[in-house]
Amino acid sequence: MTNTIWIAVANRATARIFAAESPLGAIDEVETLVHPAGRAPEQSLVTDKPGRTYDRAGPGRHSDPDTVQHDHEAATFAGEVAACLAKGREADRYGTLVVAAPPAFLGELRKHLDPQTQGLVTLELDKDLAHLDARELRAHLPERLVRSTH
Repeated sequence: MTNTIWIAVANRATARIFAAESPLGAIDEVETLVHPAGRAPEQSLVTDKPGRTYDRAGPGRHSDPDTVQHDHEAATFAGEVAACLAKGREADRYGTLVVAAPPAFLGELRKHLDPQTQGLVTLELDKDLAHLDARELRAHLPERLVRSTH
């Protein structure tokens, strides 16, 4: 297994993967994934009005709250990010994984990570750091990145 540490920073529109060769070392960007639909306004994601439902009792009629397209887009992108991380693990490109994402997207990403990839995660940060460059990102991480003990 490689000693490389991958740091995945993501939000619903962008995922960037950085690599560190040592726990105290600098990091370099190795991959970027972009999901433009994650930034699109709700109106441009759906071509029709929300579905309509009727109340069981009475004449009430209202919009169906379950038609939130942004949640679907976030889930789709989280699946793409998880697949990229799994592919990197399978190619032995890293042995330890650090993940940083806003709380809602981090939860979605956890759902999509396979158990083997999840097992390599040594640190999770519930912050949106996807906009930072490598030097700025390194300043937000612990001085010593924890390696996997597997």
